[in-house]
Amino acid sequence: MADGTGLVTDMKTNKKIDKKIVSISIMAVISLLLSGCSQSATTYENYVPEVSEVSSISPVGTVLNTESYEGEESVSEEVEKSFSSEDGLCVIEKKPSYYEVYLDYTGGDYGAVGRAYGETIKKLGFDFEEIMEPYLYENINMAFPNLGNDYTPVVERITELKKNIPEDYLSEINGFAEAISGGYKGMESDGKISYEEALLMQMVPDALRGTNCNALSVWGDKTVTGDKINSRTLEWSLGSENQMCKAQAVTHFKMGEGKNSYVTFSVLGMLDMLTGINDKEVMVGILDVGSGLDYECEGKKCYTYELRYALENMADARSIGEYMVSESRNFTYSHNILITDKKDSFVAEDCVIRLCDIPEAERQELDDDFDPKAVLRDKDTPLMEGITWDNPDSLCVINAFMSDGTDDYFTASDSNFVRFSKFNTWVGDKEKLSVSDVKDIVTRETVDMPSGIQKLHSENVFQTIIYDYSTGNIEVCFTGEEGVVNHPDFVKIEADF
Repeated sequence: MADGTGLVTDMKTNKKIDKKIVSISIMAVISLLLSGCSQSATTYENYVPEVSEVSSISPVGTVLNTESYEGEESVSEEVEKSFSSEDGLCVIEKKPSYYEVYLDYTGGDYGAVGRAYGETIKKLGFDFEEIMEPYLYENINMAFPNLGNDYTPVVERITELKKNIPEDYLSEINGFAEAISGGYKGMESDGKISYEEALLMQMVPDALRGTNCNALSVWGDKTVTGDKINSRTLEWSLGSENQMCKAQAVTHFKMGEGKNSYVTFSVLGMLDMLTGINDKEVMVGILDVGSGLDYECEGKKCYTYELRYALENMADARSIGEYMVSESRNFTYSHNILITDKKDSFVAEDCVIRLCDIPEAERQELDDDFDPKAVLRDKDTPLMEGITWDNPDSLCVINAFMSDGTDDYFTASDSNFVRFSKFNTWVGDKEKLSVSDVKDIVTRETVDMPSGIQKLHSENVFQTIIYDYSTGNIEVCFTGEEGVVNHPDFVKIEADF
């Protein structure tokens, strides 16, 4: 592994190069806009065009959805079939758009619940392996493009990360893996789910990565009711044939005394934390942030399980945020986490602080403005130079750190810059926002928008979750097998805490 100084030097150089490229690109675009086609010697000086009484130019369409959610109610889906483990610790209800999973930790320990979950999935009557195994190996191939058929590096990551997963959760995922695999072991793309593959599906954001998301929290003078409205969009690898959309899942964790019960929004069979809401009305959602660092997992923790632990054991957004920031040096990948309750909205900007362990004096010698650090950002946190957010009583999250003094993955990324700018403009279009307004913002772009345009409503949207604190209503848009559509339906979810 490269030493700390080498890492900082590479990262600093890359950052400066990225910024330079962005500056050059912007200047090039401005130049073209001002001068027209640079290869043409033709000018239009003193040219007077012919003017027809009837223009032959007419609009052919728009890249924005024109249909609003105003007055449109979400629907509650009916149960088509129900399946249960023999011990009753797991119940899975098949609904038209998703699976509703109920896990009961009051009647058994974590290991027993994990086993019950795996056993119940095998009763559903559809090929779970057909969905999950291709998804895993597609993600493996993205993380290791030159791996071939030797999956030793993947197994090494699984083995190392297991060491620091909290004991209860480790017992749970072991129980699940044993049940779903039936004892079959090994890493091979052969149409079966092995024990190792079942473990890997519980660690994808920590071992392989695969999410690209956005989130918005608005409250106070920015909402019609004065209460908070959250939107959280999970962009995920849908699979080469959108097979992951067959396994949309809402999972209810019924906990015993002394712990918070909660509901998560994810994929059937997954037990880590992507998006969740607990019975204390705390909502969390993860978003990737590029790190520019070589991957390390030795001695590291899975941040998705630390976040689950926090949601399960802590009662307010600030406590969870402070905990995640304090643990950030122990994680494998840098990330953002939206964390809100009725009172507060935060973003835990969790920088993987291997770079921050270098003494301050040495960092300053390398680059005076380079000081990566983890920050719990709120509406009053100063943003890095050049970033403007014009909407009071709101907080926007994309795949970059925004706080002053954090490392800069914003200005060098057109995706982050464009999406943040769209949020800033569209949130500001109305003085006060309703739930339908928030839905309109996050689904505003059409699916047939030209490729290459950075979108909030992209072709990779897996779920969009809307949480209305004024009513407690949770509404979810589940992308189906047909892929992302214009003006998708929202489904009402009962938390059942």
